[in-house]
Amino acid sequence: MTKLYGFGNALIDIEISIKDEDLIHIDIPKGSTKDISHEDLMNFLSTFDSNVRSRLPGGSIANSLYAANQFGAIVHFSCSIGKDDYGDFFVDSFKNNKNLITYKVSDKPTGVCLIFVTPDGERTMASNLGANEDLSPEALNIEKIESSNFLIFDNFALFTTSRNKMVVSALSKKGKSTKVCFGLSDVNLIDKNIEQLKWLSQNKIDYIFGNEKEMERLKESLDFTTENSVTTLDRRGAMHNGRLMPAPQLTKVVNTNGAGDALMGAFLALKDEEGIERALMKAIAYATKVCSVNGPRIL
Repeated sequence: MTKLYGFGNALIDIEISIKDEDLIHIDIPKGSTKDISHEDLMNFLSTFDSNVRSRLPGGSIANSLYAANQFGAIVHFSCSIGKDDYGDFFVDSFKNNKNLITYKVSDKPTGVCLIFVTPDGERTMASNLGANEDLSPEALNIEKIESSNFLIFDNFALFTTSRNKMVVSALSKKGKSTKVCFGLSDVNLIDKNIEQLKWLSQNKIDYIFGNEKEMERLKESLDFTTENSVTTLDRRGAMHNGRLMPAPQLTKVVNTNGAGDALMGAFLALKDEEGIERALMKAIAYATKVCSVNGPRIL
């Protein structure tokens, strides 16, 4: 059975319905992500309180692991949460199974991501990382890393010094046969983390995941080689090393939050048993279903 180990942001996703013309009030380019202060978070929640349609556990890598688990993979997640209701809510999303999660408790509040969803299903995000800023190597479960088939993390893990230490530690502890998988996360992060990405490119990365814009920006920015690249193409499907696999038709997009995360997790859970082509086909179908529901996970 496939084993995945991941570390990254523990977030509560708060989805907010918004009209395109209202995006000007949040001062974030449509389809992108911005870090915000706790004060900004409270102001946004006050302004758009009547537009909130869901509060659900999120975080890209956590979402990927959730999807992988849906396809039978054994998963483990390391993170940092606050001493608050949102932190308890996040841990409870792993069904209180302590074998699935290792976490550090921070004095900062649990991270929150506001997801502004426009009528076309496009997501624009504002994140207050909170406790995630304290994510550090102490949260790692070395035994689980050593025995995993895949080690997964994303661009957010390169954002602070303590997180960089976590990446270094995790890479040094992985098993000889463990494949390293990296998610690009956001176009803007590629520019912000360019020096860290240069360092990461000198390590063996077996799989890179990202959307078309993220992959293009990476190619423009540096020579980042990998044996396998998986590029998501929205309604068109996804590509593995340039080979297109189309997506099934979707009548209505509710929102795209978590679709790429779901594809990553499902693909890795299925790849070794079913092969790349069939695994990608099933992962795309699953990600398409995610676009038809509120939130990043199919509950």
